[in-house]
Amino acid sequence: MPQTEFNMRVVTPDGEVWNGRATSVVIPGVDGYFGVWAGHMPLIAGMGIGSVQIKTPEEHVITVLAVAGGFVEITHEGVIVLAETAELAENIDVIRATKAETRARERLAAHFADVDVERARVALEKALNRKRVAELAKQKPTELV
Repeated sequence: MPQTEFNMRVVTPDGEVWNGRATSVVIPGVDGYFGVWAGHMPLIAGMGIGSVQIKTPEEHVITVLAVAGGFVEITHEGVIVLAETAELAENIDVIRATKAETRARERLAAHFADVDVERARVALEKALNRKRVAELAKQKPTELV
């Protein structure tokens, strides 16, 4: 019988964020989202800013994380997401993310010579992603993945 589950880990420089068994995962690659199922070919890919959606075997529970940058390694043993930052949707502080969004928008609108426009743009993208992922957590699991 073919394998339908695989080991899945999400790790940041600060430690492990999630570890368990999965039946599928959707990952934000640098060129767009892609899905992984058991038996996926080995792969190392860069990640962008977005959401990682993990479908687990236990009654098809969906776990959603906000990630920003890093790599994903897919092997025959499982999937490891090595993220620069990763945060479970239910742990996202939406007020803090909204404040970060406001600061980034203000920096981008200021047009001062000392403003690092690229850094402000990435900060805005990260803040918007965190808010979007927090909203995803409120949806029904069937609406995801």
